[in-house]
Amino acid sequence: MPVFRTVEPTVEPVSLADVKLHIRHDASVGTLEDAMLTRWIKGARERAEHLAQRAFCTQTWNLTLDQFPEAIELPWSPIQSVSSVKYRDASNVLQTLDPADYKVDILGRRTGYIVPAYGLTWPVTYPEINAVTVEWVAGYGDATAVPACVVDWMLLVIEDRYSNRGANYDVKEELRPHPQLDRILDPVLNLRV
Repeated sequence: MPVFRTVEPTVEPVSLADVKLHIRHDASVGTLEDAMLTRWIKGARERAEHLAQRAFCTQTWNLTLDQFPEAIELPWSPIQSVSSVKYRDASNVLQTLDPADYKVDILGRRTGYIVPAYGLTWPVTYPEINAVTVEWVAGYGDATAVPACVVDWMLLVIEDRYSNRGANYDVKEELRPHPQLDRILDPVLNLRV
């Protein structure tokens, strides 16, 4: 069940100006550190999304399956829309399922689900790997719609990184673990029971 992002968000939950204000960036430094801070913003967002298993700003995801299950779970939420459900039919011809033939359930759940419309069943697929592909748009929307706890977490993690440059980071520049700080993300965690 490979899941991968096909379109990155075009905005980040926090801006470079927000980060500079939060870390009390010295105006005399000017724009010398902008590229580094911008990279850290993206890294903090990606880490928060990984921890929460959620998309924050609008982005597009793909899920591939070998066949149709009873219900298709879309693991990255919140779901904005399902763009397409494609499959290889019994003759190995690529088909696009009519949106009237399925229902998308996004209410009251941490993940979205797609099920056949009432009275219908999923079509038979060609017996090969990745015979079904679902594309959907996920995220809260633009930066203003992202929950405050995510913005707070990102600013605090970036501040820690800025204040402790070089400390406890390996060559890949991975973020240090923040067990206590990570609790700030609890309201948006995509926990599965």
